[in-house]
Formats: sequence, C-alpha cells, structure tokens
Amino acid sequence: AWLATMVANHSGIDLQGIYLDEAGAGDEIELLLLDQWSTDDDTHVEWVDLHILELYGLEPTYAQIRDEWVKHLNNDIWVSTRVARQLMDQGVVPPETGGPMLNPEGVWSIDAQLQTELFGMIAPGLPDEAMRRARYFARVTNSGLAVEASAFYANLYARAFFESDVAVLIEQAKGDFSAETPIYTITNNVQQWHSANPDDWRITRQLIRDNYDDAPEWWASKVNFATTIMALLYGDGDLLKTINIAGLAGWDADNNMTTSAGLLGIIHGYQQLPEPIKSASDIYFNEDVTGDLPRFDSVSNIALRTQRLGERVLAGE
Repeated sequence: AWLATMVANHSGIDLQGIYLDEAGAGDEIELLLLDQWSTDDDTHVEWVDLHILELYGLEPTYAQIRDEWVKHLNNDIWVSTRVARQLMDQGVVPPETGGPMLNPEGVWSIDAQLQTELFGMIAPGLPDEAMRRARYFARVTNSGLAVEASAFYANLYARAFFESDVAVLIEQAKGDFSAETPIYTITNNVQQWHSANPDDWRITRQLIRDNYDDAPEWWASKVNFATTIMALLYGDGDLLKTINIAGLAGWDADNNMTTSAGLLGIIHGYQQLPEPIKSASDIYFNEDVTGDLPRFDSVSNIALRTQRLGERVLAGE
C-alpha cells in the first residue's frame, strides 16, 4: 500500500487545482518515478503519527500528539493542518486545534481525510476500530466532513484485507454510516450515478461538480471525497486505471490518487502491484520533518512498522 501511495502522490502533485471546471483530457496521466520519495502532506503527517504510536503506544493523548507535532511537523503543511499547528504553538491542544471556533477552515477542508488512512492499515478486519482511531486523529485538524470521510477511508482500508471487490467494500463501509449523514448520501449518489453511467466517468464527474463543488476552494472535503469514490468505482480494482481517473478528474487530485492507490495496494499486495509501480524506489527522504527523527527511511520499512502496529492492534493492546 505504501509504495502505491508514494507513486500516486508524487504523480499527482502537479495536477492539484488544475482541472476544476472540466476534467483533464485523455485517459492517462504521466507517472512520476523518482530516485527517492520526498515528504508531502499525503504521507509525512502519517509518518509522524506512526512514530507517535510507536513512542507512546496505541492510545496517545492529545497532549502527546501536540508535543510530537510541535517537534516534527513544521514544514509542508497546509490549510487547517497549518492552522492547527500554529494553534499548538499558542498552547492549544487537540481537538480544539481542529474545532470550528479556532480553525474555521477545518469545517470544510480536506486535510484529515488525506492524513489518516494509516488507521485502517493498522486495524485489518476491524473497521470499527479503524474508524475510532481515524476520527481521534482527524479531530486534530478538522471538525467537519473530513472527520467522517477519514473514518470512511479507514473503514475501507480495514476491510480491504479480507474483501477484494471495491464496489462491495464501498457498500459495506457505507452501511456503517447512518442514512441521514452526508457521507452516506454522497456515497449513495455516486454509486447511483455510476450505475446509470457505468462506461463514462466524466458524466459522473460533472454531476459531482454540479452537486458538491460548493466550498470556497478546490481542497474541500466534500467534492474530493465524492471524486475518490467515483475513481474507485470506475477503476474497478485496476490500480493504474483508478489513479488515472482520480488524477484527470481534478480538484485536489494527488490526495484522491493517493487514497485510492493505498486501498488498491492493500487489495493486491506488493507482489501483484502493476509495473512500473512495483519496481519504484524504496527510498523515503524526510525532507520536511524536523527534530531528531531519521532523515531517511525506506518504504519497505514503513510498511514493516505499520505491520507491527497492526499486529499489536490485533493482539488487543
């Protein structure tokens, strides 16, 4: 999962905010294959959170999260994450750092839903546990829809260890939300639009724009959550097809590509990853992480560290 997210994330960075009124032309994006992966908010916030879980255990306090973020998360953070981090310097502790009074952008921004998939990875087959942990960390930066989108994504990731059909996964995760919730409604609408237009994702993309592109900026939770569900449904388990759709669909493209790729990475496993993703670099450079943490890691070691935490969750720690 981690290797797929690295490729998807870096391939989508230059697509952020490019396709807004209309989707991009063509059927494919160009994959960016670097000699080493660098930090980006789609991955390095979770890398620091991984460190927090290793340091303090599986149930860190908000004060402990604040302390580690102050030490290590000071660069390449944006929107409500940056506001939350600035509030920490003023002595504010989560979840107030993500609350609507002090962090109004966190009501509508995407931040948490691109920073919490980790909590599904460490809870294989335990979607309720995954959602609980994702919501806990999501409230560091957000109070709005992104908190529930984070829970939905973590649910998908947790279930993906035992279910390979993406459409089934989405339906199962949707069932864990009340029919009155925005997450349920958005998911259900995208499912219906996909069923009505199964061969043309661009029709569904236009419906998403008409119905959900109503936030102040393109890095909004709602429109990007809907787009990710769309990409997963139309990609139908094909990793490259899925990230192509997520990239060309636009808005905060790299985030939607990364979340989708990570889910399909779990489903397929490393040995079944398509080329050129399978042969991509294993080097991870912590360019923007501050403090005394290692400057370099490897993608395979990040995966191993995640696995070890998952084993502890399964053991009931």
